[in-house]
Amino acid sequence: MDLSSWNAVGRIVAEHNSSEIKAVHEGQKDQPSFKEDPRNPDLAKAVLREVVHLNAEGKAGEVREHFDPAHVPFIPELERGVTGLSCCAILGSDEFLVLQGTAFSVTSTWHIAGDQITAREPLAGFVWSRNRRFFLTLETDGTLVVSKSYGSEPLDRIPSLPGSIFIPRHLPMDLRSKFETPGDTAFFTHLAISDDGKKILLADYERGVILLTRSAADWESQLLFPSLMLGLEEDMRAALDEDHGFRPYCDMIHAALSPDGRFVALGTQMDDHHVLRLSDDGRSSVYASLECLSSYPHDACFSDDSTLIALNSCHFYGGATLVCSLSAICGLNVQREQQQKVQTVLNDYLRVYASGYLPASMAGVDQGAFLLAGAGFATCVTPSGKVLWEIEFGSSAGSVDVCPETGRVLIASHSGMLHLFDPSKRQDVPIFAGYRAPLEERRWLFWDRLERPIVW
Repeated sequence: MDLSSWNAVGRIVAEHNSSEIKAVHEGQKDQPSFKEDPRNPDLAKAVLREVVHLNAEGKAGEVREHFDPAHVPFIPELERGVTGLSCCAILGSDEFLVLQGTAFSVTSTWHIAGDQITAREPLAGFVWSRNRRFFLTLETDGTLVVSKSYGSEPLDRIPSLPGSIFIPRHLPMDLRSKFETPGDTAFFTHLAISDDGKKILLADYERGVILLTRSAADWESQLLFPSLMLGLEEDMRAALDEDHGFRPYCDMIHAALSPDGRFVALGTQMDDHHVLRLSDDGRSSVYASLECLSSYPHDACFSDDSTLIALNSCHFYGGATLVCSLSAICGLNVQREQQQKVQTVLNDYLRVYASGYLPASMAGVDQGAFLLAGAGFATCVTPSGKVLWEIEFGSSAGSVDVCPETGRVLIASHSGMLHLFDPSKRQDVPIFAGYRAPLEERRWLFWDRLERPIVW
């Protein structure tokens, strides 16, 4: 099969779609008019065979000299079954960690060093503190480990959390008898650790949101959701059934911890955006509650200095993101008119699956910028609403990691692709759609049908 048209055809599509995105971001159009990628699955399979062959010969670094990466032509391949990537981390200048699978499935943990990709002891999750001083890992049995970096000597080990601590304290006895005791198995979808390493936030898809705070003696837990201060008693009394127990509604649960450990933002599909204030000992109080811009809360992200918060709500595969100064929203309680006075709309089309924050050194602007990764696209936008860049990566994001030390951004995707970007460099020749698109230095394919992961 003649593969010579692969790059030329893909670049024509990328050039057109990039010009459409530019027209929208620079105010010349309201909506982009995208061109479909016409490259067929047979051509994609033939290209993939060549890429696999080059990897097998130890020539992974030469792949892009011959073939541009792509997403759309491989969709039929992806539909055959791919285990997506749910977690990623930059460990060094050429070292990475990625988790394949989710909290509800068997996972694989891959360590990347240069062109070498090695399977490691399976983990259920991991995350850096924002200042990169602490690395938190979640083992498959639910044990939490705090260390200075991946693989280093543990600073702390926290046993798996029992379901009993997810029962709200001070629940009236008539309600406590109706509250179903959660199971002991962890399904953590969001992990965070504060910059001082003394607070850990965990969002469990079935049990709720828990905060762990390091005391002089040990780690103490506090249940943040479900909770009486967020209306649990009212919800239970409205839903009580003589014949059935009560389980809190946790669909689309998410939570974020401010880097300084003073605030938590959380939400679920049936509620509003909630911001909680934390004391030094981890006690919490409601700081503000904000109404969604679209259907229901889906993601939250704090700025590096813990003064700003971006809140995303989704509507099907679209959504909207607002940003507020934390000092400006103190005491707000879902008052739309007041909220509009203190918010800026960052984005009005992405359902954000993963987010991060680029410091000034990476954003190129003093105020830094939020990175919002959604379905197919990631956009980098300042707190004032200026889009710095946007890039198409194809599928829904599973995780992002922003590393000021290396100046790189890593995006893990549910397509089984891992993307490494350098925001300081631009894509000279468009090979996929974007606006002032950053250079994708590399991507990796973790596809079930491949004998081993490959570099592209």
